[in-house]
Amino acid sequence: MRSVANRRVLSFFLAFFLVATSAWLTLADLNAARVLAVKDGDTVTVLVNSSQQMDVRLEGIDAPEHGQPFADESKEHLSGLVSGKDVRFECAGLDEYSRLVCKILLPNGEDADLDQIKAGLAWHYKQFQRRQSATDRATYGAAEDAARRAHIGLWADAHPVQPQDFRHRTQSPMCLDNNDHRIACSEGYDGPVRGNMRSHIYHWPGCPNYNDIAEHNRVEFANAIAAEKAGYRAALNCP
Repeated sequence: MRSVANRRVLSFFLAFFLVATSAWLTLADLNAARVLAVKDGDTVTVLVNSSQQMDVRLEGIDAPEHGQPFADESKEHLSGLVSGKDVRFECAGLDEYSRLVCKILLPNGEDADLDQIKAGLAWHYKQFQRRQSATDRATYGAAEDAARRAHIGLWADAHPVQPQDFRHRTQSPMCLDNNDHRIACSEGYDGPVRGNMRSHIYHWPGCPNYNDIAEHNRVEFANAIAAEKAGYRAALNCP
């Protein structure tokens, strides 16, 4: 039984490795590609090398999910920006689905990811902002603040639901600093975080699964920075 289980685990990791390797090899050729389709407000399908199709997740943003208010408007706005165009990419890496995560630059140099935020049709993805450059992090955050204060797009809703909450069926507060700038709620928490040694995911108080980690599988870190230096990532269902 153990050998069968081991073979299944090996097969899973081999399949993941092949998909990830293929994506990284494609990355070398993804300086420019044509957008074939827009799947939603933060995901597109591109054609690489005139033959290979692949999905690309837009970096730094999280657009409304299917079934959420403004999901259709977000998709339509992104389609108007990129559909059928040869665009450039600046990629940060792979997401948990082995999709490349990239900033899409239009032929005139315009940042399509940022345009989605300015139109009030995507959130600045605070949980992954550390992957952005300091300049992009500040620019995207300021653009979201401006759209929120002007009640543009999804911000016309008095109580907009973060896409990650919609996906995970959670409820997260909207955390603001003293300058009315939205921040990741974890930024206001300096204390210890709790890691899961099996998944290498960490949680902090307020995360839905903070107390669900078995003691034998639990590791404590002084803060999020220490956890990330040890190779852990934040839980996706945390505020």
